[in-house]
Amino acid sequence: MTQSSAELSAAAVIPLIESGAYPREVVLTIARGYLPLGQEDLIAVLAYLCSSPDSEIADTAQAALSDVPTRIVVAVAASEATPGDHLAMLMKASRDPVVLEAAIRNRTTPDDAVVELAGRAEAAVQEVIVINQARILRAPEILMALLDNPRLTPDSRRRALETREEFFEKVKHQTEDGEIVEEEAIAIEPLDEIADLLELADQQPETTTQAVGAADLNEVEKKDDKTKAVWARIQVMGVAEKVLLAFRGDRMVRMLLVRERNKLVCTAAMRNPRMTPNEVESIAGMRNVEEEVLRIIAMRREWMSKYPIMSAIVRNPKAPVGLVVPLINRLVLRDLKGLKDDKGVSEIVRLTARRFYLARTQK
Repeated sequence: MTQSSAELSAAAVIPLIESGAYPREVVLTIARGYLPLGQEDLIAVLAYLCSSPDSEIADTAQAALSDVPTRIVVAVAASEATPGDHLAMLMKASRDPVVLEAAIRNRTTPDDAVVELAGRAEAAVQEVIVINQARILRAPEILMALLDNPRLTPDSRRRALETREEFFEKVKHQTEDGEIVEEEAIAIEPLDEIADLLELADQQPETTTQAVGAADLNEVEKKDDKTKAVWARIQVMGVAEKVLLAFRGDRMVRMLLVRERNKLVCTAAMRNPRMTPNEVESIAGMRNVEEEVLRIIAMRREWMSKYPIMSAIVRNPKAPVGLVVPLINRLVLRDLKGLKDDKGVSEIVRLTARRFYLARTQK
């Protein structure tokens, strides 16, 4: 080896190994970890050598990689500064579920690497893959590879099938001989509108969040069995799953998730392209939604141009005062009269309504 220690890096060493520039004995020495490299570069080189066609080199590199403290390997797998090709090599080399989970959650990891892993992953890793719906929607091949995995557990299969049913459809086309065939799954809705929400959801812990407040539970219990079933399913979803469902769901789903305490989820519900003005009017009058929902409504010109929606926002005590006050002068006299005496709204809103009412009636 002619390079100085300062020049050594995985990016420099791996191409030299690949080209045959090093004798086998030198490569075997490298596989033992005897190379003055930083931890990240050493892990990348060892991961690369784990796939060597020379079984002795591959086994030696695997043993050396296993000797690296797990916390260090996990830190490399989780770092977005780690090059994507290094992460892909590490995913092929590692059998540690903790390392693989860190790499799967890393946005720098190439989707192709997750596709390859999905086809052979063990139970613990399958679960991590199937709940990462933002990545699955970006690369549906992950879901198909997972479903083809002969080791797929019943629980992971159920979740994978639910994801396919909820977010994907098959594209059908006719062959030259007239046969109708299905191509690979594609996302039903473009996700550009919620890309920012999905990115933020990926950064949150995969824990379930409360879909409705305790005060809403009685209302849910009064609904039909379908609503109860959907609500029960929502309770076990992670944040990213709820964001996707809120953006794609039907009216019943939207009206449940718009009351979600997590702002990413309720925002996704408001961005649902199927949201109708009648729904917005109902939501504008809700007192059990986050302020962010009312702020979103108030910022949409096409919604606020409709008088029933605008007046519902004004009368909602949950709406931020800064949004409400500029709208009060748009109310008709009858609504101004009611608002000036409404003890349910803030004093500032009542006083402003009274001022506008008197100004109009004393002309």
